[in-house]
Amino acid sequence: MAELGGMLAAAILKVVSDQIGSAIGGQITLQKNFDKDLRKMKMALESVEALLKVAERRSITDEPTLLWLKRLKDAMYAISDMIDDFEADTEPITQPSPRKLSFKKYLAIMIPCITVVPKITMANKMEKMRGDLEVITDQHKKFRLTEGTSANEPKVTDIRETSSIMETQIVGRTEEKEEILSSLFDSMTEEITILPIYGIGGLGKTTLAKMICNNTQFNKYSQVWVYVSQTFDLKKIGNSIISQLSEKGKESVYSEIQMIHKSLEKLLAGKKILIVLDDLWEGNDFHLESLTNMLKVGKDSNVVVIVTTRDEDIAKKISTIKPYKLAPLTDDICWSIIKQKSVFESRDDKEELEKIGKVIAMKCAGVALAAKSLGHMLQSMKFSEWKSIRDSDIWNVSSFKDTSSSQVLASLKLSYSVMPSYLKLCFAYCAIFPKGHKIIKDDLIRQWVSLGFSTWQLGERYISQLLGFSFLEHSKSPLTIKLYDEDITLVTMHDLVHDLARLVMDDEILVVGKGGNTEGSWYHYALLDDCSKPLGLESSKIRALRFVDCDKIELHHAAFSSAKSLRVLDLSECIIHKLPDSIGLLKQLRYLNAPRVQDAVIPNDISTLSKLMYLNLHGSSKILALPKSIGKIEGLAYLDLSGCSEIAKLPESFGRLKELVHLDLSNCSCIGGISEFLGSLTKLKYLNLSHCKKIGEMPEALGALSELEYLNLSFSSYLETCQEAEVLGTLNKLEYLNLSSEECDLRKLPEALGTFIQLKYLNLSGCESMSELPRSFRSLKNLVHLDLSYCDSIDGLDEALAGLSNLQHLNLRGTCIMLLPENVTELRYLNVSELSSRFKDTMDSLINYICSNLSNLEHLDLSSNSMRSIPESICNLRKLHTLNLAKCLWLKKIPGSIGTMDSLKFLDINGCWEIIKVPQVGSNAISLPHFGVQPGDGHSSSNLVLLQHIDPVELNLTGLENVKSVEEAQRINLMGKKKLEDLTLGWTRDAERFVDHKNLMGNLVPPSTLKKLKICGYSGVSFPAWLALDQLPNLKRLVLRDAIIMEEWTTSHSSGEDHVLEKLEIHDCPTLRIKPLPPKAREWWISNSDNVLSSWEEYCTGPHTNATSSFSAVTTMLRVENCKVPLHQWRLLQHFPCLTDLHIKSSVDLTGSPEVIQHLSSLKTLTLEDKYLEELPKWLNENNWQLKKLHLWGCSNMASLPHWLGELTSLEDLFLWDCAVLCSLPESIQQLTRLKILDINGCPELNHLGERVCLLPSSLEELNIWYCNGIKCLPEGMEQLTNLQTLRIFNCPDLKQWCKLEENMMKLAHIEDKVFW
Repeated sequence: MAELGGMLAAAILKVVSDQIGSAIGGQITLQKNFDKDLRKMKMALESVEALLKVAERRSITDEPTLLWLKRLKDAMYAISDMIDDFEADTEPITQPSPRKLSFKKYLAIMIPCITVVPKITMANKMEKMRGDLEVITDQHKKFRLTEGTSANEPKVTDIRETSSIMETQIVGRTEEKEEILSSLFDSMTEEITILPIYGIGGLGKTTLAKMICNNTQFNKYSQVWVYVSQTFDLKKIGNSIISQLSEKGKESVYSEIQMIHKSLEKLLAGKKILIVLDDLWEGNDFHLESLTNMLKVGKDSNVVVIVTTRDEDIAKKISTIKPYKLAPLTDDICWSIIKQKSVFESRDDKEELEKIGKVIAMKCAGVALAAKSLGHMLQSMKFSEWKSIRDSDIWNVSSFKDTSSSQVLASLKLSYSVMPSYLKLCFAYCAIFPKGHKIIKDDLIRQWVSLGFSTWQLGERYISQLLGFSFLEHSKSPLTIKLYDEDITLVTMHDLVHDLARLVMDDEILVVGKGGNTEGSWYHYALLDDCSKPLGLESSKIRALRFVDCDKIELHHAAFSSAKSLRVLDLSECIIHKLPDSIGLLKQLRYLNAPRVQDAVIPNDISTLSKLMYLNLHGSSKILALPKSIGKIEGLAYLDLSGCSEIAKLPESFGRLKELVHLDLSNCSCIGGISEFLGSLTKLKYLNLSHCKKIGEMPEALGALSELEYLNLSFSSYLETCQEAEVLGTLNKLEYLNLSSEECDLRKLPEALGTFIQLKYLNLSGCESMSELPRSFRSLKNLVHLDLSYCDSIDGLDEALAGLSNLQHLNLRGTCIMLLPENVTELRYLNVSELSSRFKDTMDSLINYICSNLSNLEHLDLSSNSMRSIPESICNLRKLHTLNLAKCLWLKKIPGSIGTMDSLKFLDINGCWEIIKVPQVGSNAISLPHFGVQPGDGHSSSNLVLLQHIDPVELNLTGLENVKSVEEAQRINLMGKKKLEDLTLGWTRDAERFVDHKNLMGNLVPPSTLKKLKICGYSGVSFPAWLALDQLPNLKRLVLRDAIIMEEWTTSHSSGEDHVLEKLEIHDCPTLRIKPLPPKAREWWISNSDNVLSSWEEYCTGPHTNATSSFSAVTTMLRVENCKVPLHQWRLLQHFPCLTDLHIKSSVDLTGSPEVIQHLSSLKTLTLEDKYLEELPKWLNENNWQLKKLHLWGCSNMASLPHWLGELTSLEDLFLWDCAVLCSLPESIQQLTRLKILDINGCPELNHLGERVCLLPSSLEELNIWYCNGIKCLPEGMEQLTNLQTLRIFNCPDLKQWCKLEENMMKLAHIEDKVFW
């Protein structure tokens, strides 16, 4: 199985030879004789380098040659480690020169000059290493190896990175799909139907299964996809099905098979379920029978199971109907693929090659993957090389019992064998990822760079070459994820290609926990699934370590400390409560991915990692500061601190990080003082300061960053004070520039902007003070994305846009545009909503122009405009999938022919009140803002994906329990919907669901533009991290409703000023606790959520305690409904020291405690709604209150008011509504000398306002009496109420009659506003 292991020797030799050359070149100062030793080493390597091409080819069939190559490879690793160890054990004596991201200079620069340490130890190690190398290199002579015909690496053709094409589009599997569907529906039973699809690897079994799932005949089926692979785990399969069908959504919840059966019995009962078991290898009869029995437990269910497997015996054993054998492609089709991939028709020698090519096609065993890989390889080969491929010994080497699979793998081996050595090494490294893993392209390149395999620039090229070989594929679901306006490209490997990578790296990679190899001490790469325990001694040589499936496992403090040779450490799938101090032991570390650290401190020893190039700490919202000596990592090129919202200041040494190329500080809302060091980071190419609210002014610092390609200043404090951005004129290498903001004072852009010939993305949204664009603006020929929304002061927009012929995305919302230039015909997205009313007469001509000229449009937003009709020519837009006409108040007519537009998916006519007849649209089109998620619609499992291409202002999502995978949520990319301001996320209470609520909501991250968020029916026990609120800086109102099992909500806080909500509502969340402190909100409304009021004691100690008062002083109003917790237990009040308005609608014990009463000392308004309340709480009279308003509503058991009411001398308003048994007012009411308004409503038993004397105070300005039949007259002395200006009597017949008597009219003559109904 390891016959390809020797093929890495040349690549590793080249890496180490370059490293030795760097040492000889003088960047490393060694002991006196080391330079001579290194030169001898290099000569020894050069003596065998030219022979390796022949040796690698021979090693496929010759065991001694293979063994020699492995020894040589191990020696190379040892030499590399020795040089690194020498550096790590010594001190630098000179400052290193600026580092480059090329490997030759990288290792030279990353190894600083050293002085002599224990001479004997180093000298002995060097002498032994040189001796061992000489022995190994001399051994090649007995193999009689000769130099290859060419010392040059083979040429490899690059391909352009475009979306991958489904294999079915290349070779066609339509006929097979129809045959399988026919077989299924002819043979389907009511209980369970199992149809296996079997055939050799690479034929397209998985693709065919996806085609069947996407067929409309399965629209009404709940769908489950389980990737089984070689390790058969019945419990894992069962739990995976449960997690996709129910709210229980966590893997490995059940450890007993009986519990799995019980859960499946409930979930499958009476349902239509389609289950795909992909890549089944298990042939044990007992296990297959157990699997079948597990899927049969649902009563009255209709379960259809599709199994893909390579083994015919497995297919026959598990099937209930005849298995389907997927036949290989014909040789002619394979030859067609090879011709297409090799650009055969354009060759001059195609006649001579055709016969050879057809023989090679026959060797593809009918597998498209093999044909594509071979075709790409042959593209750059000469006639003699085609013959060499045809006659290669690799076709005769078998690695599998299955000869057909062996033949396919042989074709892939051939492609691998002719790769340049650098590409072999980069591909083989991909074995460190699990099978089926979606790899982030940029991260893969950074790991290559960190291991010395590549440079950044070459890494992009290597990815392209591997895509050409079909050794990498673009991930199909999804191709890219939009994140902060950047495309993150994902790639993956076919299973057979992954098998090849593991085969090449068999003696190099340690894979534990998944049935992989576990013995040996010379592994250099490791993929582990348990970070909860220390590594063993076998880890000492490991250079790259990745943990997988550890998202529920806490990182052990010694999980990697023994791996002293580590260059790459990926902890992204671990729970990192604290980054271990042992991180400082990893002196060779170049790449560290450690997001979401849950501790406030990063170990100081991280600063000793002088070779670190990549550091990712994103989402670590509790980190308070970076180590003061962070500047010692002078080679750091990539730093991601996004979402580290507690960091207030970067250390002084930060300015020493002069090699930084990528710096992400987005959503670091407290960080300040950036200008102090920014100007020294002159190599920056990427800078993200979005939502940094305290960065201040930094013009000179920005001007120094002439290498910038990406700059995001959106919603930062810089834009609030900057009026002229002349400093940006020096940044002429920019490709991306985002200056959007709601509080932007920017008035002018530099004239030099026209020289930004590489600029592709420009966002000026919200620059309301900008009156003109630079004259050179039309020179931005490469601009693809332009957002000028709400730039309503800019005149002459049509002229400024005239030269932008490559625009595809144009947002002119809220501008003064009157017409579009003629050359923007490539537009795919156009937003001309809310155009200035000054130009409403030109709206029809603008729409006519759009419909007649912009035939490539896919998304058109005309909302909030004044047109009265839409022309018939709208049907010319044959690619249009979204048409937004919302809030077009005058719109009366939409052409009926719009229903013939097959491409149209969304028609939004919300708020178009004048439309009499709504046109019929296609069955796939929907209306907004209300969107009900339905299962089984479209090619994904639910219709949620229909929201992928729209950007509404308001979106009300209901029925989220019907979403069947988090991928669906990722595809609609809520974060990218920058117009969205009002969002509702709703689940149906007690409904069955397919995806765990927290997992789903974690992928429904709204954009930073959101102003209102409502969450209903959520059944998770905690919220995802994005609801910490620090990522939603514009949110004004938040409503949480019906989260009945919700237990914990962790919010994010900083010591300084923070975002303040206008209103926070929490309804029907009885078990909810918020920690560490309540969110800042001016108004709180709590109902049926007692824990929110009472469960604060355990969180009131710790670092946040002293800041509580100042932090929550913004809260002035609290409304509580349906509460059972007595007032003296309302511990939430201690966080509201400035509360002025309290509204209680509940039958609650109002007995207070001294502490609670003290917290109410700022109260100005008190409203009590309680039909059982008999008397006012006595604490109202026990303190020196400044209460100004007292409202008693629905207090139907309160017969009288207390005599001490008159002591509330600050009272200005007194409302008595629906106090059904209240029969009199206390005489002390006369003492309320500041009372201005008395409002009495629905008090039928109240029969007077003073019998002998007037009880009303002379300060009264307004008196309202409603539905009080018992009051027959007003008291004597009304004429003495000289301040009374308003008197309203409603539905009090006797009182009304009394007021209209002439003698009484005289008494009321001084009142200006009198109304009697």
